[in-house]
Amino acid sequence: MHAPTRNALRPVMPVFACSLAISAGLAALMVLERAGVPNPFELRIIRYLSLYQDLYAFAPYMAILLLALVPAIRNVGIALADWCGAHPRLLAALAALGLAAGSLFVCRAYPLTMDEYAVVFQSKIFAAGHLTGRFPPELLDWLIPKAIQGKFLKPDSHTGAVAAAYWPGFSLLLTPFTLLDSPWLLNPLIGGATVLLMHRLGLELFGERRSAGLVALLTLASSAVAINAMTYYTMPAHLLASALYVLLLLRPNPAKAFAAGVVGSYALVLHSPVPHLLFALPFIAWLAFQPRGPRLVAVLVIGYLPLCLLLGFGWASLLDTLELVTPSGALVAPSSLAESILSRLRSIQDWGRYETPSLVQHTLVFAKLWLWAVPALVAAAALGAWRVRRESGILRVLAIAALLTYLGYQCLPIYQGHGWGYRYFHQAWLALPLLAVAGLRVAPHAALGGYLAGSALLSLALLTPFQALQVRTFVDRHLAQLPPIPAQVRVVLINPLAGYYSWDLAQNDPFLRGRVTLLISQGPRADQETMAKVFPGYEPISGDGRAAFWGTR
Repeated sequence: MHAPTRNALRPVMPVFACSLAISAGLAALMVLERAGVPNPFELRIIRYLSLYQDLYAFAPYMAILLLALVPAIRNVGIALADWCGAHPRLLAALAALGLAAGSLFVCRAYPLTMDEYAVVFQSKIFAAGHLTGRFPPELLDWLIPKAIQGKFLKPDSHTGAVAAAYWPGFSLLLTPFTLLDSPWLLNPLIGGATVLLMHRLGLELFGERRSAGLVALLTLASSAVAINAMTYYTMPAHLLASALYVLLLLRPNPAKAFAAGVVGSYALVLHSPVPHLLFALPFIAWLAFQPRGPRLVAVLVIGYLPLCLLLGFGWASLLDTLELVTPSGALVAPSSLAESILSRLRSIQDWGRYETPSLVQHTLVFAKLWLWAVPALVAAAALGAWRVRRESGILRVLAIAALLTYLGYQCLPIYQGHGWGYRYFHQAWLALPLLAVAGLRVAPHAALGGYLAGSALLSLALLTPFQALQVRTFVDRHLAQLPPIPAQVRVVLINPLAGYYSWDLAQNDPFLRGRVTLLISQGPRADQETMAKVFPGYEPISGDGRAAFWGTR
């Protein structure tokens, strides 16, 4: 291949230059933010992950922006996109296999965060044939961190009954896999199905395999999609539901509108209604103005109702039977259905907020969206959204839904804690590859398509493995905060002041059926008194500043 002429690269340069400049600016901001940090482990987790993990990913990210200009790389990228377009099922199967390996070896099949633990916890309850678990009431503060009682897990202070505070849709999906002792497999399968569905959306919207293959490739090559599909987060299921929702509404009729309502209703109850609400509202408004729009909206709403009533309001009513008494003596028990619904919405509010000015908050959020996508994808999607802005079709609605999702979470007092990429945008993430490819169709430029394909190729080879290694390192460091547990130990008291988010390590079976019970220390005196009362047959064995071991010698 001859070196590309300046004219041949002209369509690429705006996206390339914008991506490089924004990346440099975001990296510079993070460097400045790090400069005044005396101890990184005193930061909230979102700032720690941004400043001490994401910052380093700018090196491969910016290298990819440059390397994707090489003609040979762009040609190989286009060939890979063509292969993806011609073999979507094989691509989906290979993706699911690779993501399953990542779940085991990158995330170690471990629910790292309270978000993940809560849904796995509830799936174990369902697998046992119950709606709630059971903890000894006198151990509630030892088993569930006080700061998250009623937010991730809600216990009953009187009976010890406990359930996940999230709505139960994702936990129900996990339940069959929990029964098979392989809950780690669900999200990789969802990830493979998402790649297949994104290919189908690309084919339906753009009418040819290369574009569909590029959509699928950009999806799989974005580390936000791949790495979240290795976790227990509900976000991959939200993304799959959104893709199916859009596919059903591409050419709406009553049957498809009803099916979209059913899909949407399950998305509402996956864990929280906010993600799907923000994404779906523009589609519902658009549908109302279609031919026979009022009828289609009515059928859509009918599709929403059954599961919303059963799994949404029904679950809220169940949680309202659990009476949680706070240390101040206040009773956490909504008094009406309306208050119950509002309490579910409020329960997703992250209790660890940023400590920086608002502008920096929003910039770090944007950096996560930017850095965990294929390099140049966000800029290309913005260009595509601009090019389709005057269209009346579903691509314009998709762009509005993505913008509403992003801005909606920026306006709400809800800030992400743990997480890989910007999790709160994940249900609308499908807009990025679809709008990027749509921009190529409105103003066709083979060079820009090749550049995006080359970036995706390099992202698969460089950026995603780099970020996966960062995730594995973080998981290993987190788990290393708990010392090796000797065989005779039956109770571990974790010192929450000795580590970084070490209270997240106190993950137990909902019926305490495990060999070892993990508790959060409440101080030496309280620990001694409670152990003597609840576990009179155990005695201290060993321990260090991180944890104390109790059992039989």
